Amino acid sequence: MRLVKIGLMVVFILSAALFGVSEILELKGRDPDAPEMFSDRDVLEIPCAYTMEQLMEGVSASDEQDGDLTDQIVAGAFSRFTEAGVSDLTYVVFDSAGQSASLTREVRFTDYHGPRFTLTEPLVFAEGEGSYTETMARLGAEDQLDGSRTEWIVQTDTDVNYSSVGNYTVSVEVTNSFGDTASADLPVHVVNAQNRNVRIALTGGIVYLTAGESIDPASYVAGVTDTAGNALDPGTVSIESGVDVNTPGCYEIHYQAADAAGNTGETWLTVIVEGGE
Repeated sequence: MRLVKIGLMVVFILSAALFGVSEILELKGRDPDAPEMFSDRDVLEIPCAYTMEQLMEGVSASDEQDGDLTDQIVAGAFSRFTEAGVSDLTYVVFDSAGQSASLTREVRFTDYHGPRFTLTEPLVFAEGEGSYTETMARLGAEDQLDGSRTEWIVQTDTDVNYSSVGNYTVSVEVTNSFGDTASADLPVHVVNAQNRNVRIALTGGIVYLTAGESIDPASYVAGVTDTAGNALDPGTVSIESGVDVNTPGCYEIHYQAADAAGNTGETWLTVIVEGGE
């Protein structure tokens, strides 16, 4: 029994010694220095359609043990805008020991503008034919950074009566993932059915301009057809523009046409003038 106790004691002492040695070796082999990150600029300026190479410009990393770690840097997610078109971006890098370093710098999107609404066709309806569903089906939204934001459109107000001829307004807004919100009061027209007999097709339902930019209303006429579907001369379309290209706001261009039989048609193009620099 005494020999067994002595043997157990020896085994315990040897185990403790081996554990201590392994701990010492591990401590000696442990990397005591975390990596470091650097940026050669306080603000990174890039276009909205940036590349990964542009996103990584001017940032570098190094480690005492591993050397240059620049090609191991990973860009995280952008923060919400601190101001329009300006966001913070955090970068992170790990060394071979699993230690990390991070760096946050400001990113400015040089060509940014807020989300913009789109229309597949003008918000013009024959009396009794339009609806909220039809209006929203024609409406979309695009953002330079997020792409489509159509599903995020919210109708905030409207006075439209689709059963009665008149000029109305639908108010909508949309927000991108960076927290920037765009809103617009879009005109809606409900017309007599006979004023839809001649079809005036436009290239779209809405156009955005920067203040001071010119516009050619005739260039948005895609085609004109009579009640039988025969093409008419687009040059016969009369155009009345209420657009003030120097003053931000929402405007319209009114298009009217008639065929040889006296049938008429009309439509409107919505023009949103945004503020310049």
